[in-house]
Amino acid sequence: MKYRYFDTETVLTFTVMPPLYRPYYNGWGSNVYATYDPFCQDPFTINASSTSGSPVILACHKFFGFMNQVGGSFSYDGAYRLTVTCPAGQGLWVNEDCEPFSEWLAYNEAVLATLPPTQKPEDFWSGLEYCTWVDQKNRAVSLGYSEVQKAITSDFVYEYMRRVDKLKLPRGKLTIDDGWDVRDKAPDGKPCFGNWIVDREKFPNMRGLVSDMKNEGFIPGLWFAPFTVTPNCELIRKYPRLLGKYFPCGAELEESRKLSFLLPDPVLEDYYRSIFEPYIDMGFKKFKMDMSYGNKREMQELMRLMHKVIKSLDSTVEIEGHIGDLFASRYCDTVRINDVNFNIRDWRAVTTEHYKVCRYSSHDKVLNFDHIGTNTPMPREEDYLDHARMLCRMEGGFPCVSLLPDVFRVHAADVLRGELLEWEQERRIRGK
Repeated sequence: MKYRYFDTETVLTFTVMPPLYRPYYNGWGSNVYATYDPFCQDPFTINASSTSGSPVILACHKFFGFMNQVGGSFSYDGAYRLTVTCPAGQGLWVNEDCEPFSEWLAYNEAVLATLPPTQKPEDFWSGLEYCTWVDQKNRAVSLGYSEVQKAITSDFVYEYMRRVDKLKLPRGKLTIDDGWDVRDKAPDGKPCFGNWIVDREKFPNMRGLVSDMKNEGFIPGLWFAPFTVTPNCELIRKYPRLLGKYFPCGAELEESRKLSFLLPDPVLEDYYRSIFEPYIDMGFKKFKMDMSYGNKREMQELMRLMHKVIKSLDSTVEIEGHIGDLFASRYCDTVRINDVNFNIRDWRAVTTEHYKVCRYSSHDKVLNFDHIGTNTPMPREEDYLDHARMLCRMEGGFPCVSLLPDVFRVHAADVLRGELLEWEQERRIRGK
C-alpha cells in the first residue's frame, strides 16, 4: 500500500532490515540518525535536538511516514521488527519495495497536498547571508571573554561591514546574533532572558545602525530565541503558567541563565507582537530563530503563533528556523541545517547528513547551510576553505559567512571571494 487512514487506534508490524534511519532523531552536532539499536519513540513530541527532521523511518528498500500531526510512535526491537502505532485519525504512508529517499519526496508531495500552501519566496530569502556569531566567538576567545555575547556591539557590526568591504566580498543579508538585548539582572538579582529590549549601552542607536546597514548594501537581520525564557522575565511574572520545562543545556549557554521553554498559549500572540513589531518598524527584514530544542509539538505551536504575528506585520520578512520537520517548517521561510564543529570526528559526514535531513524533510523550503567554517571560533584555514567549497556546491539554499576570512592569510579571502562570486553567478542562472 501507499497510505491509509485509521478510524481507531491501529498497531501495525513490519519486517525490516537494519539500520533504521530516523531523520527526526539526532544528538547535538552529531550524526546518529541511523541505528541498529532498539528504540520506542514518538517523533511528534521528541525533543527537537540538533537538526530534527520529519516523522518518517527509512530502511532497506522500505519507507514509513505519518501523514498528519495527530500523533503516533515507532518501536523497533533491535532485530527485524518495526511496530508502528497509529492513533485514530492518523494515516500511514508505507512502501516496502522502493528507493526510500525517492519515496520520501513522493510522501512529501502527498502530505503537502493536504496542507495550506505556503507563501511564495521573496528573492532575498535565498540570497547570501553574513552572521556575526562565529566572528563574535573568535573575538571573545581572543579577548579572553567568558561569554560570547559580550563581544557584540554596535561598533563590532560597523567594523564587520568595513571588513566585508575591504575584503571585496559580495553583499547580502547581515544578521546581528546573540547578545544585542538587555541581560542585566532583574529585581531578583538574577540574569534575565525573554524581554527582548535593546541594550542601549552596546547599541545606543539601533534604528540608525539598521539604516546604515541598508545604505551599505546589506539586508538587516536579527537573532532571537523567542521560545525560551527565565522565570524572572516580564512575561512569566505576568503569566507564570507559561513556564515550561527547564532547558538543561544548549549551544553556548552560560549556566547562569537557567533557561526554560515556553508553553504554547494564545496570549503569546500579544507577546510576540510586542517583541517583533518594534524591530520590523526599525527595518529588520530577517529574524533568525534559535534554541527551539524542546518538545517538538510545543515548539511547532510556538512557531505557528509567532509566524502568524510576524506575517501579519510584514509578510516579506524572512523567518528562519532550525527544525527541518515537514510540518514544523510550514511556519518558517528558511530552514537552517544547524551547527557542526571541526572538533567533531568526520565533520564532513555530519555536515552532509544535516543537509540531507533538511533537504528531504523540507524540500520546498530554502535552506541556510549555516556558518562557513562551522561553529568553531578559531578553525584551521584549510578546514575553513574546504567547508566553504562544500557549502557553496550544495543545492537548495544559501551559504552563510560568519567568521570573516581576514583572520587567515590573504589567500583565504581570495578563495572565499571566488567561491561566493561563483555561487552568486550560479544562483542568477538558476533564477532565470
